Order: sequence, then C-alpha cells, then structure tokens
Amino acid sequence: MNVQSEIYTLFQHYSDFFFKPRKRYPKSWSPAFVAIQLGFFAGGVGLFGRDALLFLTVQDWSLIVGFELGFAAIIGVGFLMHTCGYAPAGVITSCLAGVGSATAFIVLLGWDTMFHLWYVNLAVLLIAVPLGVILKAILAGLIIILYGGMFFYFFNHDGYINVPQITLNLLGLSNIFGTLLVLGIPMGMYSKFLVEEREISEKLLHNIMPKQIAELLKNSTEPVALENPDISVMMADIVNFTSFSDQVSAEKVVSLLNNMFSRFDDVVLEHNVEKIKTIGDAYMVVAGLPEPRIDHAQVLVKMSAKLIEIADEYNDHEGNPIQLRIGIHSGPAVSGVIGKSKFAFDVWGDTINTAARLESNGEPGRIHLSKKTFDQLHSDLVSGAKSQSVDIKGKGVMKTYLI
Repeated sequence: MNVQSEIYTLFQHYSDFFFKPRKRYPKSWSPAFVAIQLGFFAGGVGLFGRDALLFLTVQDWSLIVGFELGFAAIIGVGFLMHTCGYAPAGVITSCLAGVGSATAFIVLLGWDTMFHLWYVNLAVLLIAVPLGVILKAILAGLIIILYGGMFFYFFNHDGYINVPQITLNLLGLSNIFGTLLVLGIPMGMYSKFLVEEREISEKLLHNIMPKQIAELLKNSTEPVALENPDISVMMADIVNFTSFSDQVSAEKVVSLLNNMFSRFDDVVLEHNVEKIKTIGDAYMVVAGLPEPRIDHAQVLVKMSAKLIEIADEYNDHEGNPIQLRIGIHSGPAVSGVIGKSKFAFDVWGDTINTAARLESNGEPGRIHLSKKTFDQLHSDLVSGAKSQSVDIKGKGVMKTYLI
C-alpha cells in the first residue's frame, strides 16, 4: 500500500468516525447529525481564533483563556457524546457549557463583545433539535431568563479585564458571524434535508396515483372520488405464467416480472396514460383519467402493441418467448382512493370487469377489443382485425375483435 493510499484510508476512517452516525444514534436525530457535527467543528475553529486574538492583544489573557478552555473541555465531551451516538445528552451538555462560556466572557470583558448573542443562538438550537417538548421548553426558558438577568445587570458593564478596543470590536464581529454560522449550518442543512424528503415523498406518492389525485388527497380530508364518463381500460396477462412460476425459482420469477414490468412502466409514461396496478402477473392501465382525452382507445391499442413486442423479448423456462393476452374495453367508470392504511388509487365499474373478461377470452399475442373500443379506432389500427362473437361471462354474447 503506497503513501497516497494510506492517507486516503486514514482520511476515510476519520471521516466515517466523525460524520457517519452510530447505530445507537436516535433515528429522529439522524437528519441533523452531519449538520450538528459541522456546527461543533465551526465552533472549535472560532475558539482557537478567539484565543489566539486574546493571547496576542490582551496582557491578562490567562484568566479569560482559562475560563474558555474549561468550558471548551465540557463542550468537547458533549461533542464526543454526540459523535458516539448519545445525541440528546451531548447536545444539552454542549449548549449548557456554551451558555456558561458566554456568561464568563460577558462578566470578564463586558456586554459590547456581543457574547450575549449566544444565549439566543443556543436557546433556538435546543428548540430546533428533537428533544421532548417539556425538556426543550425548560432549557430554552432558563437560558432566556438568564439572558434577561444578564442584560439587566451587565448591559453597561465594561468588564473586569482591560482589553483594547480593537480586540473588543473583533470579538463582537466574531460572535455576530459565529452565532450565525453555528446555528445556520445545522438549520440550513436540516431545511435542505426536509425539502429533499418532501420531494422523495411526493415522488413516491405520484408513483402510486396520478399527480392530480395526489394533490387532491393532500389538500382535502374528504374521500377522493371521480366520475369518469368515457375511458378505456387495458388488462394484460402473461400466458401460462402459473406453469412458468412453478418451474423456476422465486428469484427468477421476480426478476422477470420486475424487468419486464419496469419496461412496461416506461411505455406507460411515454404514452401519458395511467398504470393502476399489477395483480400477480396481470398489468392494468387506464387512459382518459384523471384528465379526459378523446384518443383514449387509440393510445391504449398503440401502447398494447408495444407491450407485446417487449414481452416477446423475454423467454419462459422452456426457452419460448413470453406472450401476453390483452383485453381492452371502453366506457364509464368510477375512480378514487380508498382505505387509510396502504391506500391506493383504483378504478371500478363494469368497464373494468369487461376488459378483464376480454383478456381472459383472448388469444396469446393478440389484443382483444370490445365493439365499443373498436369503433373508436382509426382504420390504420384495425387493418386485418378478426371479428367474432364471444360468450362473455356475466355479459352474454358480445361482438369482439382481435388485432
């Protein structure tokens, strides 16, 4: 192993130690872990810079620096506790030590050094982190009470140690920017995390229902129900799938369905129609909802032809191409979202039942259409169509078409 590789390995080790939460780290705190760690590091950088300034410009620097290093040691303990997974204890310890350090600076150097800003900063931080409501209220309340007391007694206090004005000004500026940085980093990163999580949640929601339906669901407590007067429904099923699944491993079954249906999903998106669900090896798609479209029958026929082509690229356990049976029917239906747990957008009505019957009475590699769907198609889509009369369960004899 060369030197460069050793350095990288060492860097990776410390990076994981400081910026990868431990297993015991509370799940509710996880989004803020890196942000809080960066806040600790920013505070550490500020501490060394402040102590260097005091050492170089203040004659009686030892008392001030001694107090700060004492409180810094306690903050360091809190940092290690947080790093090792004890988040609440670590953050509370560090915040209280920070309050103690700010108080010592105000007493020794005076109010104009702006150390009083840390009272508000640390109180807000304790309110922001996921502590218990009562505990964070007590801690933040005590800090604000202390802030008020310090303001009352030390507002015009010049401090007990003589410090050059330039040093006081620099300390004041460092505290203005330091409080913004230490609080801003965690809050900014946590805000970014919340935005990303919301986007992920919305994407997942849109994957199980149309975007318009998802928006209705988010903005209303009433059940979502839609009347769809004219839609087309496609039901597709893999021929001899039961035999195939009995002959191969579960991993191969799932792999085939996942790969093939994922490509089906891409085709659905390309044609701007709605996948409703899969039931085993069956695949259901609807066109004409939630937004009506006059070409709902045509788009499903075109899409179905593409699904048949895709299925033909896969083979069963005997090496034969996978074939689909597809049924399409057009008509009215009701759609909506049902349930409280694992809810889903679904479509109901005779149109759906008829499409399913057409699929089960269809032929491998063909699209089985009802007359109502057939009559809505352009001539280029129905050339060579086979007309027939089929006894459909629950419907009687129907005139249908195979293409």
